[in-house]
This record gives sequence, structure tokens and C-alpha cells, in this order.
Amino acid sequence: MLKIKEWLRSDPKLFTLFTALALLALAAGQTAANLPAPALAPSLSAAAASWVDRTLAGLTLEKKIAQLVCSDVAGGYIADDDPRLARWLALARDHGLGMFVLYGGTPRDVARLLNRLQRAAAVPLLVSADFEGGPGQQVTGASEYPANMAFAAARSEDLMYRAAAAAAVEGRAMGVHLTYTPVVDIAWRPDNPAESVRSFGGDLALLGRMVRAYVRGYHDNGMLTTAKHFPGRGDVADMPGNPGWAWIDKPVRDVERQEFRAFKHAIDAGVDFVMTEHIAVPSAAGGSELPASVEKRLVDGWLKGRLGFRGIVTSDDLWYDHVVARFGAEEVAVKAFEAGHDVILKPKDPAAAIAALAAAVRSGRIPESRVDEAARKMLALKARLGLHEGAAARFVDETAVGAFVGTAAHRAIVQEVADRSLTVLKNDGGLVPLAAGDSARIVNVSVQKAADDPGPALLAAKLAAAFPGTPSFALRPGMDPEYYGTVLRAAGEADVVVLSLFVPRNRMGDAAPFREGDLAFIRKLVAARPRAVVAMSYGNPQLVRKIPEVAAFLVGYGERGWFGNQAVYFDSFVKALKGELKPGGRLPVRVSKEYPIGAGL
Repeated sequence: MLKIKEWLRSDPKLFTLFTALALLALAAGQTAANLPAPALAPSLSAAAASWVDRTLAGLTLEKKIAQLVCSDVAGGYIADDDPRLARWLALARDHGLGMFVLYGGTPRDVARLLNRLQRAAAVPLLVSADFEGGPGQQVTGASEYPANMAFAAARSEDLMYRAAAAAAVEGRAMGVHLTYTPVVDIAWRPDNPAESVRSFGGDLALLGRMVRAYVRGYHDNGMLTTAKHFPGRGDVADMPGNPGWAWIDKPVRDVERQEFRAFKHAIDAGVDFVMTEHIAVPSAAGGSELPASVEKRLVDGWLKGRLGFRGIVTSDDLWYDHVVARFGAEEVAVKAFEAGHDVILKPKDPAAAIAALAAAVRSGRIPESRVDEAARKMLALKARLGLHEGAAARFVDETAVGAFVGTAAHRAIVQEVADRSLTVLKNDGGLVPLAAGDSARIVNVSVQKAADDPGPALLAAKLAAAFPGTPSFALRPGMDPEYYGTVLRAAGEADVVVLSLFVPRNRMGDAAPFREGDLAFIRKLVAARPRAVVAMSYGNPQLVRKIPEVAAFLVGYGERGWFGNQAVYFDSFVKALKGELKPGGRLPVRVSKEYPIGAGL
């Protein structure tokens, strides 16, 4: 031991690193003993099973059905006399609603609201949220990750596990028990960008490994998971003659080995919920053009039958206008339950949906045994979460939220995901890192699809700080075409031109939707400076197909908003330019023959 100490002290940098690692390990050990929730129980104890039996026996038909209905709540500050709060409390207290789905807010406001709702409910509530980009996708101040494709690009199950574990810790600290993730929709065809970076990509084996790590990270830290969007939204198309509706238009054998295989991976990984989507698959449903949200052959026949899912099946939102117009606000809830769903998500009027389902049971249309089966599954999950064990398990400590949510350790994981997933698809002449380093004369040109996108301005500030004197130009919708000339002249005086691409895909449309004027300008720029242009795409690997002549092309996997942390890649890109980061990401989706799955320098 003495020799080790002497060796460490002989190298100050090594000693500092060792000390830091030791402190991190100690902190992790101290935190582990005081996490917001224990690991998800693998099965019911005798006491938990007894609680499920007693609770189910004590519920009326309407209250059993109410356990299976989920309504939305907003997590921001809300006044005591706000009518929304009164409605939410009434749903929990008077109607016995079993679930809520959370949107927005800040960590402490969320914790306070969810505690209030729990106090109003006779049976513990199961609170859900969509953590597709991590808790920070919903809750300001919580950790927000890049999209799924980033984890697949990093190809690290350990990183996926740690990110999921951190997200679950934050969720439980705020009072959230279920995430409506992971997305397991596949991305098969470059010309169908339906889900883009939301998907883990097109490699089913890699998707399976990521999903297993994802589910394990959440379960080990006390949260439930959901695979979505069954039957699969990665290769959908608009349904001819049926505006607003989508379908999978290919033979059932292809659907089974592609879309359904992805969901089988999730089922085998132990997901607790599967969310269906308003998507039809005629080849798998006897020619039916009904969406999975109401099609029994897809839910009972395929998902619960052939794929063997034994957990809870939830619909996607049922309050969409086109869904209500086609099936009726209350009738769609009944049809969804008949099709095999256990949970009715966001009906237009939760109380009316409960009444409609109760009427369907009393008329003989739905067997009460089917309601009992679904309610039992719901109560069993609440018991596995420990919510039946008293106030300490049911309520969260509002004073401790700051110790677990958006911490430095979790922010470091967010940055690690971006750093390890950053992918170099092309780097002619070793343009990146920049040979001149900090002294390089750079001009930054952002191409932004949306006029109000805040990303380009944030990136411009980062680049100006890293490379003093760097000017930035933004190509926006509707700008004066004369501006292209101004930008081109400035670019001609630079050592390096950074082309920052904020051009997300058009869902079920153009995978690389450059405006014609912008694309013509880019090609003119590249022709004028063939060895000086570095393109960085923030969230869309398909863009390289339209600008193949660019000298260097990098991609990160965040589209912003609902589809992954984009801004975290600004620091990763700057580090790559400076030579402080050697990108090692590998493309998880096929772009072209030149850039197949696994591409990356």
C-alpha cells in the first residue's frame, strides 16, 4: 500500500485523478443507501398479494374501471383556486382515477403537486410521464439526454444503463413511477424518416441490447417502463384516402421479422407496459384498416397472443380530434378496451369514459371479469412499486428533490452520451481537428429549418467563446436572397467554414428537407472552398446524402423539443474541433450505400 501511495504522489495528475475517482465512488455508495425508491420488486410478496386482493374486492365497478383510466396534469406552479387543480383532485378523490400522466413543470413544483394528488386518492396513484429524452424532456431542471439513436451510436450498454438509472432516480424523487419509454420503433429505410433519432436505429440486435439495458436501469431504481408505439411507427406511411391516419403497408412476414421483432425484444427485456398507436396493419389483421388502438387482432391476437406480452397494454392518447371524429369520444374507450387494452390513456372526458365502460359491462358487451383482470394487473404493479406500504413509500420528500434531480453527476452522464455518440462520417484531409487550433479563423453558417429555432444563437455564442472573433450567419426561412452573397464573401476569408445544420426530417416526408436556395448556396460554398467546409448536423444523419461533396461531416443525435437534447452537442463539437475529443460514434441507421449501419471514422 505504501508503494502505491508513493507511486501516485510521484505523478500529481494521476494522484488527482485517483482522488477524484475515490470521492465519486464514496459519494455513490452514500447515495445508494438513500435513493428515492428501492429496486422494483420482481414479484408480489404474500402481504402485497393480500393487499391487491383486498383492494380489488373493495372497489365498485366504476372504481375498478377508474383504476384503468389515465388523465393528464400540468406540473408547473398552480394556484390553490385554479379550476384545473380542482378537477384533478376530483378525479383522484371522487372518481378514483388510478393514473395521471405528467407534463411540464419544475422538480419541486412537480413533487408538491403529485403529493397533493396522492393525498386525495383512496388507492395510491400510478404517475406516468414521457421521459423519452430523460426527465428533462418534461421537467425543467431535470436531466435531458440526447435521443435513443445517440445511445445506439455510442454502442454502450453500460452507458445506456447508467443513463436510465439516473433518469429513474430523478423520476422517483419527483413522484413519477412509469415512463412511456423506450421507443422501440425501428428505422429501416433511409427514405422513410418517420421516427429518425427517436429510434435506436435499424440494427435489431443492437436495439435489443439497448432496450435490455434501458429496462434494467429503470427497474433497478424503482421505475416501470413502456415499449412504444405498437405495431411500430418507424416505417409507416399516410393511409390513402384516410387523411390523418397511418398504416404499415407491407406483407405480414416483413412486419413480423421487423416491427414485431423489435417489440419481442422489449417484451423479453421485461417492459411493464406496451403502448399502441393509431396505426393500421392490414396484412396482420385480416385486411382490416382499423388502427391498433381499436383492432383486436393486433392487440389480443398479436401482442398478447403470438408475441406473448403479459403486462399492461395502454392506448396512446384517445382525445385526438381525428380519433374522436372517427370513433366517438366515449365509444373509442370502449372499443379500445374490447380490443385488449388494459389502460385508457387521456380520453376526452375521463368521467364520461368511466361511465361508458361501466355501461358496456352492465349491458354484457364487456365481461366484468375482463375489468377485474386489468385492475388486478394495475394494483399488482402498484404493490410491486411498494406504493401500498404507507406514507413513506407513497409520498416523496419535497425537501430532498434537489439532492437527486439534475445533479452534477447526472449532467456528466448527459455530456458523456453526447461525447461518445458524436459520429464522423467524413473527414477528408483530416480537417477535424483543426490544424490551427484556437487560432483558426472560422466562419459559422447555420442553416435552420425553423425561423424561431434558438439553437443557432446558442451555438454561435459557444463558437465565439471557443474561437474568439468567430462571426456567425444564419440562413432562415424567408430571408432576402441577397444575404447568400454576404455570407459567401465572409466565408471566402476564413480558414475553415463551419456549416451548422439545424434541419430535422419531415416526418413521413423528405428525410433531408433543405430549402432549394439553401442547398444551392451550400453546393456553391463547397465548390468554392472544397477542403475547408466542416458540416455538423444536429439531429439528422440523412443530410449528408444531399451534400456529399463536403470535406467533413459530423452528426449528433438530438432534434430538440420532444426528440432529444440537441444543445449538449455544441460542447462536443467544439471539443472535436479543438482536438480535445476524438469522436467514436458509429451510425446506427442506414443512410446510403456509402454510409451503412456501423459507418463512422
